[in-house]
Amino acid sequence: MRAVNLLPRDGERKRSEGARTPLLIAAGGVGAVTAAAVVLSFSASGAAGERRAELAAVEAAIALVPGQGRPAVSQTSLVQERTERVAALASALSTRIPFDRLFRELSFVLPEDAWLTGIAASAPASAAPAGITPAGTRAASPAPTQSVTIQGATYSHQSVARVLARLSVIPSLENVRLTASARLEPEADETGGAKAAKKTKKGKVVVTFTVAATLRTGSAS
Repeated sequence: MRAVNLLPRDGERKRSEGARTPLLIAAGGVGAVTAAAVVLSFSASGAAGERRAELAAVEAAIALVPGQGRPAVSQTSLVQERTERVAALASALSTRIPFDRLFRELSFVLPEDAWLTGIAASAPASAAPAGITPAGTRAASPAPTQSVTIQGATYSHQSVARVLARLSVIPSLENVRLTASARLEPEADETGGAKAAKKTKKGKVVVTFTVAATLRTGSAS
């Protein structure tokens, strides 16, 4: 009989082992990647959980802080504030001194032989607050009066009377009256000799005057 060798050949065994090696390497790589992904997933979920816990703690602390709400403003207080502002504006307009209009009117009526040396107006005292009527509206208070003093000069008492008459027709003034008047003679220079005496004769007599009046305030110009 012929003998048959049933053992596998060495070459075939080596080829089968060489074919199995890449499969084992690939399987090991897939397992390593999967394990790393699982570890990273657990780590990320843990960090996210910690952040959510910190956020919840901060929100809880904010909720414990008492809120400072704005006080409610009633409609009545708003109406009262508006009324007070309107009254203050009306009071300021009623005490306004219209100097620009007064100067313009003085330039129109003042005679050519007269001139002004000064003008002053006194500020009135604060007007008393307006009363409240039963209906809740403010009663109008009388406007305070303002006095004005006008000083000037001319060459005769007749010219002073003419100035007084013309000032009486100015719309911005009322109760115009003469409070003072004085005649000023030219002074002679005792040390100047004849030349100074000649100049003295040419000098004119000057009559000064002071006029007091009441100024109409708050009217349209």
